[in-house]
Amino acid sequence: MKKPVLCLAVAALCSGYTLSVNAEATPSQIVSTLENKFGVYPGERRNHTKGICFSGEFQASAEAAALSRSLLFQGDAIPVIGRFSQAGGNLHAPDNKPNAHGMALRFTLPDGQLHQMAMLDIPFFDVATPEGFLQKQLATTPDPATGKPDPARIQAFTQAFPETQRLKQALAGQSRVPAGYHRLSYNSINTFILETADGKSTPVRWAFIPTEDKPAYLNTEQAESLGTDYLQDRLQATLGSGDIHWRMEVTLANKDDQLTDPSQPWTGPHQVITAGTLRLQAVDTEADADCRSINFDPLRLSNGVKPSDDPILQARSPAYAISFGKRSQEAAQD
Repeated sequence: MKKPVLCLAVAALCSGYTLSVNAEATPSQIVSTLENKFGVYPGERRNHTKGICFSGEFQASAEAAALSRSLLFQGDAIPVIGRFSQAGGNLHAPDNKPNAHGMALRFTLPDGQLHQMAMLDIPFFDVATPEGFLQKQLATTPDPATGKPDPARIQAFTQAFPETQRLKQALAGQSRVPAGYHRLSYNSINTFILETADGKSTPVRWAFIPTEDKPAYLNTEQAESLGTDYLQDRLQATLGSGDIHWRMEVTLANKDDQLTDPSQPWTGPHQVITAGTLRLQAVDTEADADCRSINFDPLRLSNGVKPSDDPILQARSPAYAISFGKRSQEAAQD
């Protein structure tokens, strides 16, 4: 079992906490702050560290082809390598404690292009900017003296970034401990632009909805009765006894929807199309499983899908690259 190599605490965390709302958050700062908060597991991701690999197949619908020229949406059966994960940098995060969860996908298109997605089981993000994300990680880093985050830091962060209250209210009363990875809906969070062959553009957000329409979360008693690694076990057992699939739903933006702020939900009636079906075919928990070497950069997109100018989305690619470079170098030295 790998042990974390604890990072040296940065001066800002050791000598006092100063929250700067407008300070620029560089990708290097974000990665370093995650390392300081969680420690470093050599060769592992800096965020969403605990996870399992899977493979599957995606097949798009005719409705999707009408919105985008991407080969992802032309109806061919597309092979997929994916990863389920827990948010945060703890390689041994207990499955039976509240957390956010991710699904990352790499599609290999008929012409060899790669198309990637990285999604979360929350309806929208809690902050609007990379600066907000950085300050959240700083505020929730445990104080070395107590082993817990400083309440004053968290209060200062909440006051400086009030948009965080929207997600908190949306998730109020929900346990955040899932019945299984296969029971969750995974959302794009960010906005993307679909383009047709004749140049028509449609801003969208998407979600992968499980066979059972409503995500299933466990109550406290149910969660406490389970082991700390039950999500992997349940996924394998369920796949062994039947079909696991999700339908991809694409929500088309209305005129007044916010396209560059992932902390703003799209509310009210929207046009929604079923864009295709993702089927899980195999789960791979081996140390050298295929997904481990993949950098699931959500800006690796095929022709016919473009990113929005969302600053959170734009910041993910360079931060992912830094994390990937570090863990690749560590793995090579192992």
